[in-house]
Amino acid sequence: MRTATQRHRTQRDRAFRAITGAAALAMLLSGGAVAQAAQPATAYPASKPDITALLGEFNNWWTPKKVVNNTANGDAFRGSVTDAGRSVLGYSDDTVVAINNHAAKDTTKVDGTYTQAQRAAFDASDSPANAITSYSTALGDTIGKYLREGLSDGSLPKTNALVFDASSPVATSGFVGTGSAKKDFNYPRPYFTKADQGMDRTIGGDTDLNGLKPELDIIHIPMFSQDGEEFGEDYTDYQEPSQAFPSGHTTKAYNRGIALSTLLPELGPEIMARASEAGNNRVVLGVHYPMDVMGGRIAATAGSSALWSDAGFRTNELLPAHNELENYIAARCKADGNGSTVEECVTKLGANADKGYVNTFTDVVSTKPVTDRSSAIEAYTSRMTYGFAQTSAAGQAPKVPAGAEDLLLTAFPDLNAAQRKQVLEASEIDSGYPLDASSQGFERLNLAKAYSADVTLSADGKTILAINFGNAAPKVTKVSSTDAITNLLKDFNRYFVAGVGVTDEGKGVLSHDDKLTESINQAAFGADGKTAQDKRALSDAQMNSTNTLYDALGPVLGTYFKQAADSGKLPKTEQYLEDMNKSASTGKAKAWYQHPRPYVDRVNYNGTTLDMNGTAQTLNIKKVPGYENFDWGDGEPLDNEYDGLYNSGSFPSGHTTFAFTQGTGLASILPELGPQIMTRVSEAGNNRIVLGVHYPLDILGGHIAGQYGVANALNDDSMRKENAAARTELVNYLTAQCKADGHGDTLQSCIDATGANDANGYANAFTDEVSTKPVTDLKSALAAYQARMSYGFDKTGTAGQAPVVPDAAVNLLDNVEAFKALSANQKKQVIAATEGESGYPLDATSEGWARVNLTAAYSAKVTLSADGKNVVKVEPGQKVASVVREKTPVQPGGNGNNNNQPTKPGKNGAGANGSGTPQAANGELASTGASVSAAVVAVAVLALMGSAAMIASRRRQD
Repeated sequence: MRTATQRHRTQRDRAFRAITGAAALAMLLSGGAVAQAAQPATAYPASKPDITALLGEFNNWWTPKKVVNNTANGDAFRGSVTDAGRSVLGYSDDTVVAINNHAAKDTTKVDGTYTQAQRAAFDASDSPANAITSYSTALGDTIGKYLREGLSDGSLPKTNALVFDASSPVATSGFVGTGSAKKDFNYPRPYFTKADQGMDRTIGGDTDLNGLKPELDIIHIPMFSQDGEEFGEDYTDYQEPSQAFPSGHTTKAYNRGIALSTLLPELGPEIMARASEAGNNRVVLGVHYPMDVMGGRIAATAGSSALWSDAGFRTNELLPAHNELENYIAARCKADGNGSTVEECVTKLGANADKGYVNTFTDVVSTKPVTDRSSAIEAYTSRMTYGFAQTSAAGQAPKVPAGAEDLLLTAFPDLNAAQRKQVLEASEIDSGYPLDASSQGFERLNLAKAYSADVTLSADGKTILAINFGNAAPKVTKVSSTDAITNLLKDFNRYFVAGVGVTDEGKGVLSHDDKLTESINQAAFGADGKTAQDKRALSDAQMNSTNTLYDALGPVLGTYFKQAADSGKLPKTEQYLEDMNKSASTGKAKAWYQHPRPYVDRVNYNGTTLDMNGTAQTLNIKKVPGYENFDWGDGEPLDNEYDGLYNSGSFPSGHTTFAFTQGTGLASILPELGPQIMTRVSEAGNNRIVLGVHYPLDILGGHIAGQYGVANALNDDSMRKENAAARTELVNYLTAQCKADGHGDTLQSCIDATGANDANGYANAFTDEVSTKPVTDLKSALAAYQARMSYGFDKTGTAGQAPVVPDAAVNLLDNVEAFKALSANQKKQVIAATEGESGYPLDATSEGWARVNLTAAYSAKVTLSADGKNVVKVEPGQKVASVVREKTPVQPGGNGNNNNQPTKPGKNGAGANGSGTPQAANGELASTGASVSAAVVAVAVLALMGSAAMIASRRRQD
């Protein structure tokens, strides 16, 4: 039988079969160290962390006998289990048996070559050669091969000295040991039995287990032989005492894992997951309890933090080794055509996905195979607590030990120490698990998760706006407000500031936002979240524009449209709508505004602590079951979209933006049914509130973004040609189908015959606090759309402002047959006459887009002066848009309405009697235009004006 000294010495073994040839043999014969330059003997740093103190909570469950004589016949393994320890240590007993027994009996080749027990046996040998092979598996096949070859041929001397060569004076694996702590805690190993060791865990009655089992059902996993070398454990710790708590092998494994992750942070999550497997393999072999492994992780993390925080160590050892490995891997990747940077190479090779660290074994703690980065982080996280119940207070404020932020130095070089600390705070697990109370926060640090952080900084780099995890590489992004859509929505910053919270001015606005969100969501939910409106919301959530838009055309034309689109008979229309989708993106705006979703913890959000200024921390949202198990319709597994959107900012709504790019795009080529189409997409936006994932302000933001995108896309000549081709295709197809079915020889006659533009067109019975009546005809469609333009908010800006019409908005009216006789300036006057009231939230910075009411514009009867030069009246709410001329010329001093004197504007910007065209002395528009209500379609109020005056007015509002 080998002695403990023999088992723990540096073995002259070969690494699996991955290292072969003369260079590998030379390395192994030199104790696993490649030839390297002489290393300095400087000690870093002067003081080491007190491991016993960091793990002191263990004394709550176990009272050790002081070790004076560390022998089997002396004081070793003696002590007593406390009353509090019966449940905690009893759970530890049950877990080591479950993991050990499962692995001992499992013959599955977890990596295609070795069983889990065999991998555990290899990890038991902590020689440099084995460590190289074990950790290279965390990097994927190609980058792992680069690492092995670089270490073997001497290309990576600094990396080898820091991570793998245990004899190096700067080796991180030897900085903090557990020998002293083991004797301080003096806890017996789990496998002691009278049959094998001649002694069970009571140590002949000297140890009081307080009702715990004297012997556990640990299966001794046989030594594993390969190429004449033995790997594994011979279970002799009783004869030459090495106590269980904490695990020394685990400490070394994590020391190496943290060091290698620091040198190659692009694969930090995978490396840390591999380190957690090495620790878990001590439980697999039955030589350690889960608590021992947790203690080893804490010890290694504390030691690494101390080393990384030493300025001399960082400057002389850590950063040079990081540069060496990064440059070497980048050069190898570039030479092989795998990218010019490590990050590019990692992504191209899939080393941070399904071609990196993977294995198939599972156990009672890590219940899913590791197949990609997400599952690697999940496995790591599960082994941080091993399923223990919390033994101290949960929900404590985040706690990051001093110096721990330096563990992220290389992953986030653009962040300062306080910001790196914030990343650790955001990624840490909950407080209160065993050993947390004494660990100063080291128990909570989730490095695998932290290495996957995507950090969003303010433009000046001073403030973290959000931290999201699961990213393909550690990433820092500074947001910019120069994005056009972000700028259009800047009014939102009056109400909410990213990374800070709700402003005083915003408290009332966002309180209304919250109230409506709860009201709309709960009213639609019904008894079970399976109402017709919920189903419609789920359909719209798939972002299939055909399914969303077809019923806007009514039963007859809608059926034609859907059948043609589904069968590929409208390729030009499909391409046009696809291009319209590209016209507006909310990604940059979401990054800038970073507003939390309604159903999340809105105070502790994405690594920030927000001041909600008296608004609720989390809204009372009813989650729709179909969105918790959501089918995208693409044959992929169901998703929980609430989980998927948890860390994604709410403002503005991307789904709503998509709906409005599709709806505005379709309305632009089928303006005959523009009012119905636009009302349908306003419903699609509202359905995001129905699902409880957005607020009304998010919908208003998406509304603005979508219309802006399409209108500006049509400034491009090639896009205008595409628009024309799509209209020709769609109109011709619909007309042919109508003619074949006897509905008329033209599209308009078919629309009239089928009632698609009124009572037999778009309809739905959904009502809520905002849209209070069902949509049954054109009038109610206009009312529903108008209601969703303001969502009942109080005005936050000035009412009654002069009209503001974006130049590009006229592009959206180009296909209205009747309006082709109008000039661009006259079309602007139509939009001005039909626009919504000024002063509502988001209006101030929207450049007029918040006011544009396309349902009213597409349904307008426009009256021109007799000479056709001036717009004198606009009457929305018509089934067919039209343009007519006055019969008599406008007389000097008159307004074109039978020579009546101008009517003075009322307080809402319309004439006192809701009609007429008030005219200012200078000829500019004197009001904001008419407001279309649910009951009455008011007549827009216009004055004669030239295009130069209109542009000047708009600029004053920018």
